[in-house]
This record gives sequence, C-alpha cells and structure tokens, in this order.
Amino acid sequence: MNQTFLHKKITLQQKHGIIVCLPKSNGDRTQNRYRPISLLTTEYKLLKRIMARRLRHVLKDHLHTSQFCGVPGYSILEAASLVRDAIAYSESSRSPLCVLTLDFQHAFHRISHHYLFQILHRYGISEWFIERLHALYENATASVQINGDLAGPIPIQSAVRQGCPLSMILYVLCLHPFFAHQKTTCRASN
Repeated sequence: MNQTFLHKKITLQQKHGIIVCLPKSNGDRTQNRYRPISLLTTEYKLLKRIMARRLRHVLKDHLHTSQFCGVPGYSILEAASLVRDAIAYSESSRSPLCVLTLDFQHAFHRISHHYLFQILHRYGISEWFIERLHALYENATASVQINGDLAGPIPIQSAVRQGCPLSMILYVLCLHPFFAHQKTTCRASN
C-alpha cells in the first residue's frame, strides 16, 4: 500500500473496474432504471478510503453548512428535517419560500478529470496529493458485465466511479462551486 501511495505505483489491473448494472427498483427494467456500480480491487478501495479520510477536513472548511451529501456525520434525514423546518417557518411567518430540488442524472459520469484536478487545486489540496489521485485515474479502464459476459475494456476518460469510497467527496467538491455561484447570483439579483 505504501509503494502504491508514496511512489504512485499502481498497476493497470488495480485501476480496472467491473461495472455491473443494478436495478434501482423492482418492476421497470428499462435502461434508465439501472444504476451502474464499479466493482474495484480491494487495494484500490482501501487506498481511496484512506484518501477520502484525508480530504474530510476540506469538506468541513469549504462546504456550506446546508450541504449534507458526502459530509461525514450528516445524513439524508437531517436534510429532510431542515427542509421540513424551513417550510414550517415559512408557513408560520407567512414568508415566501422557494424549494428547489435537482436531479443530476448520470452526474458521477459527467465529472471531467481536468476540472476535478483544477478544483482540488483551488481548494488548496497539495500537489503531492493531487498527483497520487491523478495516478489512480490515469489510464483507468472498466469492463461492463452484461448477462455474465464482460465487454471492454473501456478507457475511463471522465467520471468518478460509483462504488468508490472517494467518489462522493470528489463529486461534492466539484459541485460546490456551482451552488456557491448560484447563491451569489441569487443574492445579487434580490
């Protein structure tokens, strides 16, 4: 593990994932009703979990307190409770309220690696750490398992892998500037 992390020695086989598509719910079996999950090697996932732990401080330092996705110690229940409390306050105070929900379809698959590494620089993540992360994404591949057969390998040129311990944190960090910009724009227009 030390060789992999300290010297960026990770093999192509360690970076290769098997993508399986799990149904989101029972019933509808159309293409959009499946969630692709990457099955990754144990050493890859352990390394990514270590890296995720090292990035936790960035979440607490930079994300808004209303951000729940991927933030340790927060759950979807707290997010739902916050929305419920905001609606109750709006009704009791007769204040206008706008609740917006967004569904970023296939969001994990649309994260540009170039953008990802740029945004990590902006958060002040060390170049040393970013280089190790880049080594894990460089020349990564995946095969898709369909009916027991493997198709691929397919080069992974963008995306964070659903099923990887670090992906949620990277996704939230990539999305945060969008929300911060929207809040600034909304305040300026009021």
